[in-house]
Amino acid sequence: MPDGQDGAKLDGHHATYLETAVALINTLTGEHVHGRPKPPLGGHDLVRAAAAALARAGPGNGRVDLLAAERLRDVASRLREIIVALSRNEHDDAAGLLNRMLADSRARPYLHRHGDRSWHLRFHSPEADLVQRCAAGLAVSVAAALGEHIPHRVGLCAAPRCDQVYLDASQAQIKRFCGLACQNRVKAAAYRARVRRSGP
Repeated sequence: MPDGQDGAKLDGHHATYLETAVALINTLTGEHVHGRPKPPLGGHDLVRAAAAALARAGPGNGRVDLLAAERLRDVASRLREIIVALSRNEHDDAAGLLNRMLADSRARPYLHRHGDRSWHLRFHSPEADLVQRCAAGLAVSVAAALGEHIPHRVGLCAAPRCDQVYLDASQAQIKRFCGLACQNRVKAAAYRARVRRSGP
């Protein structure tokens, strides 16, 4: 995402949704991970993966069935398209994709509370189902990160044959890989290339 401003950060709600977005994108979409082909998901495997992604990155407030899992995969695919645009510095395209996702999810601010608990802000209608709730919250939080130019940057792994997405919350914003596995893979390949160039 765009360069950060000193001291700016997402609140806990938006940060949780960004983590959820990354988990859904990496779990439900993509063709390669850490240099290996990623097997396609379907049926019960897709349902379990979608539920696990929601549970790992944030509270999953609803039951995930096969239809919901397929819809969540569509949401994750749209989010990946936005991240790809951001990674190419195509911010206008990313904003356009986000605006369409916000409109399609019918995201709108809404104050809600349970019983005597304090009011809190939601971005979906009270009658929204699980996928609509997720899509609205995810779109709003990604839009907040883009609009605030904060140092919570989402990007694509720079290693070959890996299309995992990472979240870089560091001030330096120098993360390029989804993890050490891909970073070490690239370093090893670069070392082998230098050895070949140097000859016997």
